[in-house]
Amino acid sequence: QWYQRRVPITAGDVAEKMAKLKASGQGMVVCRICKGPHWTKQCPYKDTLGVALDVQQGNEEANSVKPPTRAPGAYVPPSIRKGEPADSQTRQRDENPTIRVSNLAEETCEKDLQDLFKPFGPVSRIYLAKDKNTGISKGFAYITYNRRESAESALQTLHRFRYGHLILQVEWAKPSGS
Repeated sequence: QWYQRRVPITAGDVAEKMAKLKASGQGMVVCRICKGPHWTKQCPYKDTLGVALDVQQGNEEANSVKPPTRAPGAYVPPSIRKGEPADSQTRQRDENPTIRVSNLAEETCEKDLQDLFKPFGPVSRIYLAKDKNTGISKGFAYITYNRRESAESALQTLHRFRYGHLILQVEWAKPSGS
């Protein structure tokens, strides 16, 4: 209706309206697990009652643990992928001897580092830290060798080596977790 009564609402009116609302079943939040007045995701019994209700309804497969089915082409985290252990790539990288080179000029590129460190042995990886926006070198790099002896000789020879107008600082790289 287009007009309203201008009468103050009392506590009795509110209780009466709530009772009608509860009786009708509309507009109230009801948990699907315990039928309580809260959202299902906030149910305090979802871990215990949820499984019990599934078994009660004849859902015996709720007890068996099955991997979730994924759409073809969906992303699968490395920890769940079959055929390769978790973090195999990072473990591989940590096991290889890596040295950290700092005090590099801004103009330094990966080719320069390749030319500088290749004479000591086969280099498996070069990471030159660059600014995301400008692409200019941040002044440090990580060089990973296949053999520890190659990395040791590079470290001993190039530590405090004059490269361009700067003196290089070469040290063993710390593991990525620390």
